[in-house]
Amino acid sequence: MVFDKKYSDDVRERAVERVLQRRRDEPDNRSIVREVSEEFEVGPQSLRKWVARYDDGSYDYDAGDPDGWDAAPAPTQAPAPRPRKGGRRELEATIAELEHRIAVLQEDNRSLTRVVALLADELRTATNRVQHPEALLGETTRS
Repeated sequence: MVFDKKYSDDVRERAVERVLQRRRDEPDNRSIVREVSEEFEVGPQSLRKWVARYDDGSYDYDAGDPDGWDAAPAPTQAPAPRPRKGGRRELEATIAELEHRIAVLQEDNRSLTRVVALLADELRTATNRVQHPEALLGETTRS
């Protein structure tokens, strides 16, 4: 038996977006879900579930959803592209990419440190030769 949707996709999307916006604007407010659920006249548990699905990446504006979240629009409606905000899987992928880049940069830094140490040693040797030319004269007369 298929259940009728109690809330439209538009209401769900706007409510989730409002919660996310309020989270950014008011990070210390712990009653955002309750307040937004009252604002959109939706159940607070439903809104919590929608936000949780968005956070873990299982809520996707563009992809189909097994529970009918993203049912195909009516034939008279043109699908409006919506920007996808980062879900949990995207954040984990970004973190993995950044960790890889950090590792590469750390290796590059170690290599550059070794090169600088070698160049500094060569510069020190050349500076000592210029500051002590008698040492060079002694070397040339011995040869």
